[in-house]
Amino acid sequence: MGSKEVAKGYRAETLRLKTVINDKGELIGRISDFIFGKDGNIYAILAVGDLVGPDGHIVAISLRGLKLDDPRGSIVLPGSSQAALGKLPVYLSSP
Repeated sequence: MGSKEVAKGYRAETLRLKTVINDKGELIGRISDFIFGKDGNIYAILAVGDLVGPDGHIVAISLRGLKLDDPRGSIVLPGSSQAALGKLPVYLSSP
């Protein structure tokens, strides 16, 4: 991959804490962190809803599932909802 392709990408710092919505424009949550998996995949750690902290529901979502270039300025997780993500296992970070 050339430097021109890299320059068209997104810095993790600019995506962190950005709002994530679904394709209907409904709030899903915010990106709180990223995990670079040993399998080569990148995961966004998503705080579901508008709660961040001990009461928030934190899940890991494959970065490939997110639409980063939405014209509304938000990140889009198509076909998702807070209710559906609330059923996913909670992401627990290791020390």
